[in-house]
Amino acid sequence: MLAYGIITGAERACMPVLFKQISLDLNLSIVNLGTIWGLDPLAGIFVGLPGGLLVDRLGIKRTMVVVCFLAGIFSALRGFSTNFATMAGSTFLFGMMAAMAPAIVPKTTTVWFKKEQLGLTNSLIFIASSVFAMAATLTSATVLSPWLGGWQNVLFLLGAPAILLSLIWWITARDPDKRDREIGATVQVPFREALSVVMRNKEVWVLALITFLVWASWMGLSGYLPLYLRNIGWKPIQADSAVTAVNGAVLAGSIPMVLAAGRFGYKKMLFISVAGSVLGMGLMPVVHGGAIWVLLIVSSFLRSGASALTNVLIFEAPGIGGKYAGTAMGLVRSVGMGGAFFSPPVGNSFADAGAAMPFLFWAGLALLSLPMFILLRKSKNAAEIKAGF
Repeated sequence: MLAYGIITGAERACMPVLFKQISLDLNLSIVNLGTIWGLDPLAGIFVGLPGGLLVDRLGIKRTMVVVCFLAGIFSALRGFSTNFATMAGSTFLFGMMAAMAPAIVPKTTTVWFKKEQLGLTNSLIFIASSVFAMAATLTSATVLSPWLGGWQNVLFLLGAPAILLSLIWWITARDPDKRDREIGATVQVPFREALSVVMRNKEVWVLALITFLVWASWMGLSGYLPLYLRNIGWKPIQADSAVTAVNGAVLAGSIPMVLAAGRFGYKKMLFISVAGSVLGMGLMPVVHGGAIWVLLIVSSFLRSGASALTNVLIFEAPGIGGKYAGTAMGLVRSVGMGGAFFSPPVGNSFADAGAAMPFLFWAGLALLSLPMFILLRKSKNAAEIKAGF
């Protein structure tokens, strides 16, 4: 939870609320900012799958030590940026580590928890990310930046916890004992075997395409929302609070959505989650004032469990389980990061036609994913998993 919260939560989520200050200091346009925000997930295209292969082959502890350490270093490196090129390069390096975390951290749940607990444990991981993201969006621009003397020092400060966590993983984390090693999730799998099994799995590829479209819409929204609210006249503290409210709604809905999935099925609840996102983004151009708050909170609550639900569906895919979980999640996230890369700059470019137009583009992308759910098998609920059906 700490690893996921620090790397994918605080260190990543601090950027959108700092974009206004960064753009003024480095003379960046709105498309420049969208490109920089998209370079973070672009890195995931190259390292998501290798990261999954590595954790399946080398184990969780050794992989997490390296990922946490480099995440802290590369996160702080963004603070040394002096122009578009250096900010883009350092963001890409950080994105490599931030993209590896989703392929590695959830695998811990398959090692130390029972199948019927996977939904809840994965939701707790994403709750940690939301908590840290809330703290970062609420304080980075309005509290930490004035206190520390600029956005650069905020990035330096936020890089330190990941480095410390790397040492904690190295000193205190334990590998599974001999009894645990009998579980398939802890078997060290050869690269060729893991890649062969995962690449031939139709269910994994369908989930990857859904993730491509959904992450494209969410990444565009998260990077553009603070700028949009400022540009329509909201004060900085109001805009940052709205972003924090989005993360808070995601936090509040994470466990209820997963518990509901345990009753009604993970596939059905993931469909509802994505459909809520489509509705929320599609209505943004026509709502104003307090209605924006309501729309953001409701749609964010509905999408809150999506990442945890997707993880469980990956674990449930035929022939995957815990044994090939890292590689399968790496593939899904590599494909998903492709969508998250192209979406921000392309979506931001629609702002020339109207400040709210990018939301329609991102809503359309998420809408395209809904028919793909027909290709997924009916998922088990928690009771069926526990019973071994």
